[in-house]
Amino acid sequence: MNSYKISVLLLFFVVFFGCKTKKEELKKQHVEVQGHRGDRGNFPENTIPAFLSAIHKGADVIEMDVVISKDKKVVVSHEAFMSSLYVLTPDGLAIAKEKEKTYSLYEMNYDSIKKFDSGSNGNPLFPQQKKLKTYKPLLAEVIDSVEKEIEQHHFKRVMYNIEIKSEKKEYGIHQPQPEEFVDLVMNVIQQKGIKPFMNIQSFDPHLLNVLHKKYPKVKIALLTSKAGIDKNLKQLIFKPQIYSPNYLLVNAAFLDSLRATHIKVIPWTVNDKDAISKMLDLKVDGIITDYPERLLN
Repeated sequence: MNSYKISVLLLFFVVFFGCKTKKEELKKQHVEVQGHRGDRGNFPENTIPAFLSAIHKGADVIEMDVVISKDKKVVVSHEAFMSSLYVLTPDGLAIAKEKEKTYSLYEMNYDSIKKFDSGSNGNPLFPQQKKLKTYKPLLAEVIDSVEKEIEQHHFKRVMYNIEIKSEKKEYGIHQPQPEEFVDLVMNVIQQKGIKPFMNIQSFDPHLLNVLHKKYPKVKIALLTSKAGIDKNLKQLIFKPQIYSPNYLLVNAAFLDSLRATHIKVIPWTVNDKDAISKMLDLKVDGIITDYPERLLN
């Protein structure tokens, strides 16, 4: 065998076994895969089809957002209004950007909210998203649908990451006061029996403090888009189990700082393949992504 053939053969073994070792490392590492708003890259966000798609793909966690309707129902929606980006009126008409906030969910009963179409229009930010007629579901309905799917298909236990959409400037205007908000959400969670299988997250530290005082055993994640770990954590009266930053803030020193306090790090929203690879190399505890298949495949 000449030297050229030997070199090619050696290169093959390096690449083959290098890839194999990498895959074995990832299996051992077990990074929690969270489907952001279900499977937003492929299905209308925060809808039952998106959540079911995520669990069929093997996501460990389904991440979702909740707001409150006029009749005090816990509705799964990222916005507290009908977004002009992807929602159509009951008559199938687009919503003008300047008028979207006039469709405040906190001023609408749920039977009216359900008539709006959250899927037929698609989402220009996610061109491969499947277009289908669907609606903003209740949290209770999402839980029922997911639990039924798990039982029917003998899937592994799926966890719930529930974000309470809350801003101090909106208290009593487009949302309830924090005390009422956390009670409404926790009532659904307790009624459905998923308390051992969920955590609550929010960007609103005051709401999280209220939640911790009233429900001290609930697992909590602090969401943040701001740098300054110590400054962010000092807004809380307790130590959260999870710190969930914008992934652009995450580096080795960042992770070392939080690991010293035994707080898990689960960044959002990681969609780019290079960014996913970087987060895996850094050994974060979990990844929130619009494309769960990019991690699971």
